[in-house]
Amino acid sequence: MKIYLANFKTKPMNITANLENAAAELDRCIEQGCDVIIYPAGCLAGTQPGILKDAGWFRIDYNLKIEEIYRKAAQHGIFAVADTLDEKSFEFVPQIKSSAKTSFKTMDICGFKTCIVKNSTQFFDNAREICHGTDIVFINWMEKCVAGQKYLLTETLKSISEKYGTTFVLNTAGNGYTTHPDFYMQIMGVVENGKANVFYGFGHDKYCPSVFEIEKPNLKYVPEETTQFCGMINSSCDSNMSESQLFKNMYAFPVCYNQNPLIPANVPEKFYCLDLFDMQCEALANRLSNINCKNIVLNLSGGLDSTMALLVCVNTFNMLGLDKKGLHIFTMPGFGTSNTTKGLAHELCEGFGIELKTIDITETCRAALLSIGHDGVTADVTFENVQARTRTMNALNLANHLNAIMVGTGDLSEIALGFSTFGGDQIASYNVNSCISKTVMRTMLGYLVELDMFSCVKEAVTNVLTIPVSPELVPHGGEILQKTEDILAPYKLIDFFIYCTVVTKIPPKGIVFWAKQVFGDEFSNEYITEKLKMFYRKFAVGQFKRSCSPECADITHVSLIGADRSFASDGSTDVFVHNL
Repeated sequence: MKIYLANFKTKPMNITANLENAAAELDRCIEQGCDVIIYPAGCLAGTQPGILKDAGWFRIDYNLKIEEIYRKAAQHGIFAVADTLDEKSFEFVPQIKSSAKTSFKTMDICGFKTCIVKNSTQFFDNAREICHGTDIVFINWMEKCVAGQKYLLTETLKSISEKYGTTFVLNTAGNGYTTHPDFYMQIMGVVENGKANVFYGFGHDKYCPSVFEIEKPNLKYVPEETTQFCGMINSSCDSNMSESQLFKNMYAFPVCYNQNPLIPANVPEKFYCLDLFDMQCEALANRLSNINCKNIVLNLSGGLDSTMALLVCVNTFNMLGLDKKGLHIFTMPGFGTSNTTKGLAHELCEGFGIELKTIDITETCRAALLSIGHDGVTADVTFENVQARTRTMNALNLANHLNAIMVGTGDLSEIALGFSTFGGDQIASYNVNSCISKTVMRTMLGYLVELDMFSCVKEAVTNVLTIPVSPELVPHGGEILQKTEDILAPYKLIDFFIYCTVVTKIPPKGIVFWAKQVFGDEFSNEYITEKLKMFYRKFAVGQFKRSCSPECADITHVSLIGADRSFASDGSTDVFVHNL
């Protein structure tokens, strides 16, 4: 069987343009003499329907366009795997040549026993039934992807194909799809006989072959009774666990309590960190492409978060082939800016060959303070926040002036605690760090500086990793005075609290117990309990900032994006604290 994997850059909600591209892919399939063409799910929309989920006209219009593809494919004897919008659930559902919806019933195509599954839940819930005696399983689902997941999916499919002899053909959603807020990573290729020939996220200057030829797989006989193979997953498993549950566990992130639990234990650390960085860049690249923007404004403080954002912006411009003159990087020193961070900002830009422009905000901030009756000297919360808001106001105004978007730098650790200035560094046009904690970011930067593309800034980034995290908002005589970890708590402890609260959802007393097991004598029970109460207090009162945070891509399994990860802005922390 000769299979063509359709790939084109989708334009979100531009169905007319997407249909033209889809038709062009079908023409190439015909020229190649292929038997089957597989489109990524939702390729004519590039997004889930959102507000149009119950708009019948949109469903009809979308499905009519899909019918055009089916008819043309059928005229040339080609089997098309595309999707239509389901009338009831209004989710992207795979269909075949405009016939009835498929579940996981097998079909005969060119003498092969084949099957299409519409999502991972359906597949892993019925893995044995789907794969037993099936030659080829087509996977073209449209599901959000987070860092590390493509590794887990590929490894799991390799194990299943080795066990059953089934071949998997993948062409999942991703190229050009929206990042509002879900991230779709396109995976194309073939997994057979325990080996994978797959390509990831190749929408920007990355190559993937379109045609794959599949020979008759060597299907293996598997006894009816469940065969256990617990060694295939990193965690221990129940001897009574079903085979489908084992496969599902391989694809899932395990619960792990260690000093950096936000990096999954079943994904190699380096792979996870580079995968996460790649997703940051792919998401920003999609956003820039979809809105036809070629300019970015970034406030570079010389600290951890803005350094990561700079690396993302530079790499994204390289991916898109954009002129680096479109990277408008500014340093805006104020009352609390240290010589150290200001110097590092210059080193970073010099390394990349980018001009760093300076806007001193000191006098602007002083005038703003005096205009509201502040003495302009007392270093209170107003004194601090005026600086953050002035920087953001300048950056947003510059973005308007330069036809750019302002890239935000706030990270998950800050967002969880609301440790940002409302109307200041809390907002941006688009944020690239929202799902990444301080501890994960430090680990990522350690791997990124070893890449050839960042050798020019290796020394500067390494120096950034050695300085304490600081808001730098109070006068200090040129050196770093404020240290965030002294004000709040060590970030590794804060990030541990985030993991336990957002992912494992264990009770507060359980968090204290596990923190003590993980950190040993480094922190006492009393200290952990005190800081956990602080965490809950700031987590609760910081919700109003999270409720109006800038858009970003949801690219980790630990994030605070969406209603299911929110907390009442006016809620009491008693729900947490009474458990302690």
